[in-house]
Amino acid sequence: MTQANLPRVERLNGGAPIVAKIGDHPWENKVTFNPACMLVDDREELQRIIPSLPFDAAVKRRLLEEPALCFLLYRAQGKKTVEWDHTRSTMGLAVLTAELRLLARAAEPVLRPTEAYENLGVEDGRLTRVDGTYYLTYTAYATGSPHNRVRIAVASTKNFFEWEKHGLLNADFNRIDNKNAMLFDAPVDGGLLMLHRPMQGENAMQIHWAEGGSVLGEWKTRGVLMRIRPNPEFTDTWVGGGSPPMRIGDGRFLMVYHIGNRRADATREYDLGIALLDPRGSDPVVKRDEPLLRPGTPAETTGDAELGVNDVVFICGSYFYNGDLYFPYAGADSVVLAGRITRTDIERYCV
Repeated sequence: MTQANLPRVERLNGGAPIVAKIGDHPWENKVTFNPACMLVDDREELQRIIPSLPFDAAVKRRLLEEPALCFLLYRAQGKKTVEWDHTRSTMGLAVLTAELRLLARAAEPVLRPTEAYENLGVEDGRLTRVDGTYYLTYTAYATGSPHNRVRIAVASTKNFFEWEKHGLLNADFNRIDNKNAMLFDAPVDGGLLMLHRPMQGENAMQIHWAEGGSVLGEWKTRGVLMRIRPNPEFTDTWVGGGSPPMRIGDGRFLMVYHIGNRRADATREYDLGIALLDPRGSDPVVKRDEPLLRPGTPAETTGDAELGVNDVVFICGSYFYNGDLYFPYAGADSVVLAGRITRTDIERYCV
């Protein structure tokens, strides 16, 4: 498929950030990026959630006026201080309209690295609703020997503000360095499916999938779902999950994922790809096209000067609203941006 036939990504807000650093907040005065998101459009659910949020009465009244809200859980880093090492990632909470316009933002992190298995940071969460509870799969970064550890952890919430941590994911494949875990947004044949991306072992740095009976139960690998597709423009390429696969009917799912690339001069570029999945098929990857989006705007190509991360678009969540696909995404590991693909383009792609 040629680039011209791919769905077109519209950069919202004129390509400017929808969530950026706040200088007066030590925990997020450097960068905000890699946002998980969840759309809630049930009025009773919103009326239950909004009163528990850490905002004043006027803000809560404003939130209640919206027919649907996007709850965004973003990764944040700040500068190291005497009191706390804010270079360790935390997660902040922002509430936006369904069209990704910012309405409110919590003044303090809602998830901090409090446990030994995540003592260097809580990173890159993905959100999925299962049986009325919102589950977050995230990367737990911790000290270790002979190298620091990167593994999958799980937390849950009813309101996006108060979180219960459940520890490391119960899976053999989580005994090695692993990340990019996310649940399919609907069961398949009564069971749950998950994507993950091992960083070690056989078929590392490719998208694997796994099955389980419950989020907190034991998970068993199904092996590789999506392999690396070499790109002659780069010397090295790898692939990993992006936003949780979204059900689109007929047992199929739409997935937006990320592609990492390394050039000969060691600089990197992260792009987005899109795929159509049918988990019940002999070849579950029905269609796959990349790149869907490459870094192109200043916010995507130039990141924080001290951290030195450039040329990145990275996604951790997406949702359908009025038929269009909305997704917040990170630009150059420094800001949160917003994108949309129209219903017409989605339907054309999914035929």
